Amino acid sequence: MSDDFSKLWFQQNLNRSAVNKAQQAIGALGRALPCRVTAISGGIVTVEFELDSAPWTLPPITIPKAESPWIRMPTQVGDKGVTMPADAYLGGVSGLGGGTADMRRRGNLSALVFVPVSNFNSAPDDVNAAQVCGPNGAIMRTTQGTTSSVVTDANGTTVTYGATSLRVDASGVTITAGGKTFSFGAAGATMGNGVVFEDHAHPYLPGNNAQTDTGGPVNP
Repeated sequence: MSDDFSKLWFQQNLNRSAVNKAQQAIGALGRALPCRVTAISGGIVTVEFELDSAPWTLPPITIPKAESPWIRMPTQVGDKGVTMPADAYLGGVSGLGGGTADMRRRGNLSALVFVPVSNFNSAPDDVNAAQVCGPNGAIMRTTQGTTSSVVTDANGTTVTYGATSLRVDASGVTITAGGKTFSFGAAGATMGNGVVFEDHAHPYLPGNNAQTDTGGPVNP
């Protein structure tokens, strides 16, 4: 009969059970959702989801940024992005926890990383050139060596750089190497001993009345 299915409660409930199990499995998967940064601590960010999740309220979460320790992004509060889910526990590699990952299923908001998303209003200056920028400029340095320069940034935070570094900021370019610091800015080119190249003067060499050939000013 055409209505036999409604009388076969076992088959009907079995189908509903399968659908429910599938929905539960899908709901347990990691979530790739739009978000914005609300707090930053080194390579770790706290994000809030940019999503109408009614009737549920998604909590802020603290997760690592998707970046290498060798190239670090100057992530700022308010930056937009998306969460990227991993299939296993990340605390052992991110430092937000410990131990070794296993194949146990984690909560769908517990194994995520933050991935920044570009914006239409922040196009590069030159689409054919790499662009490196930040609120306080950019820094290139080695990972080893003793400290040779200490700079206070715009927020009053003391920033320490390695023995060999290149810093570009609003004041100009500063190169530190071999215990010497050379800078190029509004005052001109400053040598490692603090002498400004443009104002540096050399006398005539004794005996032959010839000028020294440095390209800089020479005393008469």
